[in-house]
Amino acid sequence: MKKQVLIPVVLTGLVIGFLSASQLWPRPSRAEGMARLFVEFCLPHHRGENMRPKALAEFVAESSDLAETRWIFNETASYLSLKASKCSIDTVHPFALSHEDAEDLLNLVETIVADEFPELSYDPKATMGPNSISKGWMQGSSFSPDRWGVFFWATPDWGESSGSTLFLASPRHKADPGDN
Repeated sequence: MKKQVLIPVVLTGLVIGFLSASQLWPRPSRAEGMARLFVEFCLPHHRGENMRPKALAEFVAESSDLAETRWIFNETASYLSLKASKCSIDTVHPFALSHEDAEDLLNLVETIVADEFPELSYDPKATMGPNSISKGWMQGSSFSPDRWGVFFWATPDWGESSGSTLFLASPRHKADPGDN
């Protein structure tokens, strides 16, 4: 076969292959990736599993001390943080969530909370104000060691102060300092 025929055939095959692959295996959205991270790390951490070995195997540690380790999750440009009684996924400027991604993540979190924590109720006081996207589901009195729940806030339009946090706080009396 001549080069003039073979090269266009091979290039056409590559283009068709890449287009087909993107349709068969689409990349998850940023919100979906962060929700998956929450389910795969924060839920087991809340239930008492030591998630540090899995995080060490999958991510690059950005900072670490005795109280907390923070890993970079490149797929969603976010940070995973594990403490004894808290797991959080954060974004910061210039990689803050867009308004659309924040709304999508909030919808996904609402579904996760309804499925995984039906005992948690929506807390109307858990808000960051009118210029944010925020919602919390909490149980227990404010400032009580028994207080726990899920909270999400995002400030996508705050310029250099833009960011977001999705966290699951466990009851402080339940947490073992060695589990972070």
